[in-house]
Amino acid sequence: MSSCSRVALVTGANKGIGFAITRDLCRRFSGDVVLTARDEARGRAAVQQLQAEGLSPRFHQLDIDDLQSIRAVRDFLRKEYGGLDVLINNAGIAFKMADPTPFHIQAEVTIKTNFYGTRDVCTELLPLIKPGAPDANTAHCCSGQAVHMMTAQTNDFLSFPENEGVTRTLRESEGFIPSNRRRDLMAEQRRLVL
Repeated sequence: MSSCSRVALVTGANKGIGFAITRDLCRRFSGDVVLTARDEARGRAAVQQLQAEGLSPRFHQLDIDDLQSIRAVRDFLRKEYGGLDVLINNAGIAFKMADPTPFHIQAEVTIKTNFYGTRDVCTELLPLIKPGAPDANTAHCCSGQAVHMMTAQTNDFLSFPENEGVTRTLRESEGFIPSNRRRDLMAEQRRLVL
């Protein structure tokens, strides 16, 4: 077991926002900070970069799309720290407009990682949050700028004439929850035709 009893874990921490969060936690958090990354070489390189700055993060490989990987992190936290104090869910992937992969395939991969992967991390790690920790935190981080960028990219994608089928499908979709949207839309279209 680690000599430090407190631990913060950041998913997707080898670059970008996750890397910056890890750097800040290493400076301010009174405990160990675990930097995780899907790619072990990139994760270890990120740790070395922070060590060159005089910081001391720990590294653990974590691919949020792989339940065995998530469970390995869970077991590590349980064994080394007896639980978890802070979880920062930062890992995820962005939709790539320039990628020639069809929209529906990219959407499926993005949802698998950003929703199901994050859900699996929470399912496995939230039970480890130490009870009664005075400042235990669970955070799901998303940059406002990233949201604006993804919205702009989606709008650009949907504006192309060749994507009219996708646009129509999204417009007519019931969405993720049951609603009367499609029925109301069809009634409005019939009214306009008559």
